[in-house]
Amino acid sequence: MHFLKFVRKKRWRFDPVNLRPICELDRCVHNVPEQNWRSEMALENIVNAAKSALKDVVSSPSADPISDRDEVLQNLYLAEKAWATNGVYSGTWFVRDGEHVAFTPTTRNGAALTIGGQTTNFIPADRFADYLVNMRAAIEAGEFDREIAGALHGSVNVGGIAEVALPPAREGSPQDIRQVQQDAVLISEGRNSDGLLSAVVSSGS
Repeated sequence: MHFLKFVRKKRWRFDPVNLRPICELDRCVHNVPEQNWRSEMALENIVNAAKSALKDVVSSPSADPISDRDEVLQNLYLAEKAWATNGVYSGTWFVRDGEHVAFTPTTRNGAALTIGGQTTNFIPADRFADYLVNMRAAIEAGEFDREIAGALHGSVNVGGIAEVALPPAREGSPQDIRQVQQDAVLISEGRNSDGLLSAVVSSGS
């Protein structure tokens, strides 16, 4: 048995009266076997449904993007603090391997927070602290809102395209660079380079 198939546009509906498929957007027809158009209709429906679901996951904004950001920023702070601690080679989201750091950020539900579509990025160790600073700025600016929303409220397998700029290498010895980066983390906590709270030091002087 053969049926009419409209080949320029494959948007189908079945005519229960005439018992044949109909494409409402085209008038170019060919005779094709019933099993062919049925299989094509099924495959196209699956593809369209998958495309629609993926678009919803990546594009749908979170109801509370600021709250979602804050949770990610809390984990980012833990990574910054751990990296600034002498002798620490692994911590929240990162593991140091020689001259590079494997950085794999996640959200609270364990879903990967992709950077440039990658679940793990390898950052030169001497630039890692500055890289975390750049990531914080990008998150606070809302550049990762879609990735965060997709990870928290959508699919754990959906990647994103948000990037974190790789900072240039600093001048100086690795020890001096690390000390400056450690001091920056302490300052963000309201502490001096010796770890004491700034307010306590000021009141005691």
